[in-house]
Amino acid sequence: MTYTQSQVQVNFLVVVYSTSPGLTTTLKSLATLDFQSARILPRFSIWDNSEQGFGEASIPTLPGEVTYHHSGKNEPLSKVYNALISRSADSDYFIVLDDDSSITNDYISSLDVFFRSSVPVAVPQILFNNSLISPGTIKGVRGRALNLQDLVTGPVPSKSIVAMMSGTVISKEALSRGLKFDERLSFYGVDTRFFIDYANIYSEIFILKASIPHSSALRENGQAYTKKVQRFRNLILSRPLVFDYVKHHKFKISLYVLLFSLNTCLKEKNIRYLSLMLLSLHILNPRKSYAR
Repeated sequence: MTYTQSQVQVNFLVVVYSTSPGLTTTLKSLATLDFQSARILPRFSIWDNSEQGFGEASIPTLPGEVTYHHSGKNEPLSKVYNALISRSADSDYFIVLDDDSSITNDYISSLDVFFRSSVPVAVPQILFNNSLISPGTIKGVRGRALNLQDLVTGPVPSKSIVAMMSGTVISKEALSRGLKFDERLSFYGVDTRFFIDYANIYSEIFILKASIPHSSALRENGQAYTKKVQRFRNLILSRPLVFDYVKHHKFKISLYVLLFSLNTCLKEKNIRYLSLMLLSLHILNPRKSYAR
């Protein structure tokens, strides 16, 4: 879809979980933006993924139509995204956001050149401690970082490009071609599989010039071992689904897990991370139980 109209309808999809919507970085930043100058007609779809629910009154004043959704369950993100998109089929674009993204007018302004292109999906540059963590590339069953200084913006070949979901812009054209989030995945791997599936449909993806500072639970120092190892477990166990199109993917993932476990043990200076090696056996034979 090429941008030609005076205003483009953009639906911002925001998922909150443990923080009241009015206190989230994302919604507080969205409330301050100049959408009119960017010729954007914004809508805001807020999905409250907490069990108790914060209530519609917890949403701050936003410059556009707001819809609030709450099921009383912590729903898989893949199902949440698909549900929100299906309930707003008349929007031109959808922007996926988590609750801790600081969105700026620079980001909003950077969308104009994307809207005028024929590329159906765009991703921002996401930085953690001033280092680029998204987009990146994949080769086989492994992810690889890109260098910020070497990053090319604008339309680029989509093959092997993956990204974090926050700030991703999706056109309704791509969705009409059958692109959706893989509901076999719940949290980890949802973003990677989305971009893999996208590249099977479209040959180009658009990298925005704008950047978004972001936290990274897998990269932050000082986390307790139990919390960090569980995140690693969840990430590893998503890989057989994410990379099921790769020949001999289970064997390749198992080898990756062995190397990852050893490298993490050395990096964290904690021998307990070797327990992750057992996941390589689980991946090869998921029906058998292995002690953790």
